[in-house]
Amino acid sequence: MTRMRRGAAHCRSADCPEYEKLVALVPLTLEHSCARCGRPAAIEAEFGTGLGTSRYYNEVRVYFGFDAKTRSYTELVRREDESLFGQHSAYAFFTPLVRDLAQAERLAEILLVRLNGERKAPSLRGHATSEELRRDGWRIAV
Repeated sequence: MTRMRRGAAHCRSADCPEYEKLVALVPLTLEHSCARCGRPAAIEAEFGTGLGTSRYYNEVRVYFGFDAKTRSYTELVRREDESLFGQHSAYAFFTPLVRDLAQAERLAEILLVRLNGERKAPSLRGHATSEELRRDGWRIAV
């Protein structure tokens, strides 16, 4: 079940001065009227969804930079858990409230830790040779 707690609203009336300007909705309400013209506003909820069947997520994608005119996201940030190998799930998070890259990158890192928990497994991508892997206790397939 997806829990939506935050979101944004924007006026869809072309003759309104507040047309397509985002207003944060915290907490999320399912009905919102434009403060300027009083007409019902379009609502965009912040939500996430898992992609795949594994209980671990090796990738988190944060879609941000919501464009009210096209009602689509214009930016994407990806973060990966380099300690996981093989096929695992991905998590996609859509947020109209994040506008800049640094904030989206931080959010992706936080989500990855929250989804997988604090894991102590070291990253294997830093090992340059199979000899270093052997020294660290790994068996090497031949």
